[in-house]
Amino acid sequence: MASTPAAQGAALRRHGADAGGGAHEGGEGCPVFAVLVIFCAGVAVLLAGVGGGLANILYVVLAAGAGFALHARSPAAYVSFTLWLWFVTPFVRRVLDMHHGWAPTSPTLLAPLAVALISMATLLGRGRELRGILYAPFLLVFMALVYGYAVGLITTGVIPATYALATWVAPVLLGLYVAIHWRRYPEFARAVRATFIVALPILAAYGIYQFVKLPRWDAQWMTNADLRSIGDPRPFAARVFSTLNTPGPFGAFLCAGSLMLLGTRSRLRFVGIALAVVSLLLTRTRAAWGAFVIGLIVQRMGQPLRNLPRYAATLVAVAIVAIPIARTPSFSALILPRIKTLTNLSRDNSFTNRYNFSLSAAATIAETAEGGGLGATGGAVKLRGGEGVRSLDNGFLEVFYVFGWPGGTLFFLGLFLLVLQSARFRETRVDPFANAARATAVALIAMLPIGDVFTGSTGTLIWVCGGLGIAGHAYHLTTGQALRSARARAALDAATAVAPRPLVAADAGAGALAVAGAGTGKG
Repeated sequence: MASTPAAQGAALRRHGADAGGGAHEGGEGCPVFAVLVIFCAGVAVLLAGVGGGLANILYVVLAAGAGFALHARSPAAYVSFTLWLWFVTPFVRRVLDMHHGWAPTSPTLLAPLAVALISMATLLGRGRELRGILYAPFLLVFMALVYGYAVGLITTGVIPATYALATWVAPVLLGLYVAIHWRRYPEFARAVRATFIVALPILAAYGIYQFVKLPRWDAQWMTNADLRSIGDPRPFAARVFSTLNTPGPFGAFLCAGSLMLLGTRSRLRFVGIALAVVSLLLTRTRAAWGAFVIGLIVQRMGQPLRNLPRYAATLVAVAIVAIPIARTPSFSALILPRIKTLTNLSRDNSFTNRYNFSLSAAATIAETAEGGGLGATGGAVKLRGGEGVRSLDNGFLEVFYVFGWPGGTLFFLGLFLLVLQSARFRETRVDPFANAARATAVALIAMLPIGDVFTGSTGTLIWVCGGLGIAGHAYHLTTGQALRSARARAALDAATAVAPRPLVAADAGAGALAVAGAGTGKG
């Protein structure tokens, strides 16, 4: 039985199979391209104004149908499609609102949530594989979510608590879905890389266009939502948010996309990252700026010195393109004052208000050790008639406010273990994508001071990057690149010289557990 990383690696090399991939994967279904064409055509019709009051529901149905089809046909395409939904659904909502009227709560926003939750079908069928140590961080986070949901049922009610649970658990499930498909890691790496190669320049360019000529649907949404913190609804006055909801998530996307493209050899990376840097400055989100710098440092530390010239050349090329645009008077008039506040935060009203509110929230948390439960913050507040706190503007405090001391400790322990595991992964020195995924996860977690980063598009990016790190480590254990011991690598090479019997279903579970159990990477 293929019960060691060496033997499992030999079998994978010989057969190239996704052992234990599940009956539904790669099964019968519509071609991926056809599914995407049908979905895009349907969305285009809805964006043209067809559908009336049902357009919001029809969009969710289209997304869910495409999600189920891709989930059955191609796990990598399913994850890429889910990421795209998180990136563009707020834009779809704003256009539909322009056609059919604005509402404080829109069913449209349920689309990425519903599609991400489809991943639960695979996880339920492969629960035995979750016993490996590599998956322990996710299990600790799930324990925290269960605790928060139990408290929320009592304090906030069934509907708000259940909705809040979905918003918190969907990104985690998607990340675990990626991790458990470690045998398909190369496919996931290609799919996620391709997603950012296309999405980053498009969304960044739209953000710049939004700043110069604010589209009518965006201006109407800013007016109706009354979000004064993102500027005035007129050109050259708004903090850009592109196709996402607010500048914060857009800044997180730009940070993640830039770090991902820095590790590629695509020529599009120069244009994409340059546009992203300009848009990142226009978001005027200082936490995202700092997160990008942290990501660059982590990414650089994870790469061998021989890659430094190409890395530096990319950054210089990006600067040559981005700096002239950012120095344009209309741009610099808003960017430079925000940059200057970094040298004297005590005089910045936004920072002062955030700091004072955090002190008040910390006092509340200290008095309520059990926490407010899921539904006490976030979008679920609207389901309670506005009762609760929409946002604490501090992600660290919000976790303890929602989950209390018991749940908050479990949540951050799981997160800490996830980061600690990734810091010990050896293969990041030979796998630029794995290194970029790790740097992205660390960078986005560093945005905790500005608010909740564990739900929505930002949370999805964090947990998917965490899942990619685990998948890459498990995959490279079978190829030898993640093994620290020279003896273990020699054993792997010796195992490939012996033709093993074909993998069977029994080997799949045993091999997965063996690889997951080697989570320390020592071989």
